[in-house]
Amino acid sequence: MTHPTIKPHHLQLTAYVYLRQSSPGQVRNNREGQRRQQSMVEHVATLGWPSARIILLAGDTGQSGSTQHGRPEFQTLLEAILAGQAGLVAARELSRLVRDNQDWAQVVRLCRFRDVLLADGHRLYNPADAQDRMVLGIQGAFNEFELSVILERMQESLQQKAERGEQYDGLPPGYICRQATLCEKHPDPRVQRAIEKVLQDFERFASVRQLYLHLEAEGFQLPIVPKGHDWRDVQWVVPSYARIMALVRHPAYAGIYVRGRRKAFATLDEHGHKQTKYRCVPREEWDVFLEHHHEAYIPQETWERNMEKVAANANVRGALTKGAVGRGESLMAGLLRCHRCGHRLQARYPASGVRYVCSGGERQRVRGAAKCLAFQGADLEDLLAEELLEVVDPAGVEAAQRAAERLARQHQQQRQLLVDRLQAAREAEARAAREYKQTDVTYTAVRQTLAAEWETALARVAEEESRVAAFDERQPVVPTPAQLEQLVHLGANVRRLWQHPRASNSLKQQLVRVLIKEIVADVDEERDEAVLRIQWSGGHHTELRGRRTLRRDKLPAGELRSLLETLRKVQTDSAIATVLNRAGIRSPSGATWTGGHVQRYRQRVGISAYNACLKSNSGWLTQSEAATRLEISPMSVHRLVSSGILPAERPQRGLPMVILAADLDLAEVQRAVLSLKAGHTRPLPDDPRQLKLF
Repeated sequence: MTHPTIKPHHLQLTAYVYLRQSSPGQVRNNREGQRRQQSMVEHVATLGWPSARIILLAGDTGQSGSTQHGRPEFQTLLEAILAGQAGLVAARELSRLVRDNQDWAQVVRLCRFRDVLLADGHRLYNPADAQDRMVLGIQGAFNEFELSVILERMQESLQQKAERGEQYDGLPPGYICRQATLCEKHPDPRVQRAIEKVLQDFERFASVRQLYLHLEAEGFQLPIVPKGHDWRDVQWVVPSYARIMALVRHPAYAGIYVRGRRKAFATLDEHGHKQTKYRCVPREEWDVFLEHHHEAYIPQETWERNMEKVAANANVRGALTKGAVGRGESLMAGLLRCHRCGHRLQARYPASGVRYVCSGGERQRVRGAAKCLAFQGADLEDLLAEELLEVVDPAGVEAAQRAAERLARQHQQQRQLLVDRLQAAREAEARAAREYKQTDVTYTAVRQTLAAEWETALARVAEEESRVAAFDERQPVVPTPAQLEQLVHLGANVRRLWQHPRASNSLKQQLVRVLIKEIVADVDEERDEAVLRIQWSGGHHTELRGRRTLRRDKLPAGELRSLLETLRKVQTDSAIATVLNRAGIRSPSGATWTGGHVQRYRQRVGISAYNACLKSNSGWLTQSEAATRLEISPMSVHRLVSSGILPAERPQRGLPMVILAADLDLAEVQRAVLSLKAGHTRPLPDDPRQLKLF
């Protein structure tokens, strides 16, 4: 007997049965609940709908009903209601449709005006009827309240479990959870050594990016266990910058259990649908922070230093952070703060050398107003270097000995990682061989496939063996007794190391940042001096004074003649005038240079003019022209000249250099160029007698 609410025109339309479970875990484990919802198809058939006009919508399994966004089957249902194709919408519980009361009211409203009936496992509802509509409204409010209670209860349970350190949403690489409440290191020694290498190497690099580039150049592989896999299913992948950053920052490696590093925030998209987004919150807002919770890879103090280093390297606009070490020649970049406005000073590199400028306070005053202060950095950086050497020099020998020990440890660690990869390749080859030999000879196709896999495994073993052999032949960082003695001798004279032409400027910058916390800069207008107040890491303060502006000097006649004799080989008189003015070199009369001044002075001292044909026949090249011929960057040519590999006429620092085309074919130059193209940024001569300082 047909229900009195059901009219003939309802039976002529389609009945939609909606099925949904809230999570993937329910889909996998609660099969009985799924069968119970599917039985609504039979219930709808007893109401009078033929099976041909009953459609089961089961595509939203594993999706929450807290919002209609992201549920394609629910959107299909709404479209069918609007198109007038639906006569009945059924679900075992109507809360399966949607639990948000506002969205539920929209569904009821659409069904009311499209004359669509609603049904659950107990009764039939007609939204056009006032009493049924009231009952549906009460159900919607109750469904939303029920969801809130369920979520609140679940969150409280998770929070209580987390406060005991037993709630694991996911463990970082290197840790596993074999028991429900026990976090421990991965039992594979290879996995442990790989994690330890990343964390230990970060202590000797200035930033995560430098560490990432170093690991990439080494061909390092990071172990991961994909989500949902057994802890034995370790996969080795090439690490990305994001993975390395997450590994360095994760407190679990210091034995700390935390919860709440990221928190959820509900927002609305452009269509008004609810969206949940996550963002990292400050450390003081973390919900749980339990120290000494499990076995650590690094001490907590090391993790704290790593976090400070990452925070200091963050180049956030307007923030008073040092920022990462750059490629410039400035020693004080990122450390200088303006005494007048409190902003960080910027390092600029005109032809005359480094110059520090404070333009941050300009945004707080009037656009186009004068800058707070600006000064040349050459004299002040020399004075600062002297102060640093006074501090560092007594510890030079001890630092040299520690450096030698660290080099030996790093060499052994790197070799062990290569041996681990070789051992893994041999184990894979043994498995492939065993599977091939155990397969019956009658399975020809299977044996061919297994034979190909065995050959691939053998090739992998040969490749890993060649890597270990090549590494042993290089012996790049283990000092010999003679080298160790020389290294200790150099450690006794830190000044010589600092002034060495091969000394890395980035290492100098790192040393400055270790010893100095901050430098407050000001300008003494009356004495035309820049004033620096240095705050050392130990708490002491020092004041330095130096020239604020570049002194425009006149060169002796002999030096000026030699300089013009070099520059006229590759530049015209006008270009030479520009170069001299930028370098702060005055004419003999004390005035600035023009092309005419250069021409008259050159004729007076008997120097020939620039000649393009003579330049071509003599093989004189500029820095850019040499870079084009070598197919490298001009900065790489600059490094080749500075390191003494490529000969060049270089009158003064900051002035153009003249390079002979024939010198580009020197064997040492070609080796250095190949090394640069292979990815090495600092060319070094291949001299076995030379001790590599850095």
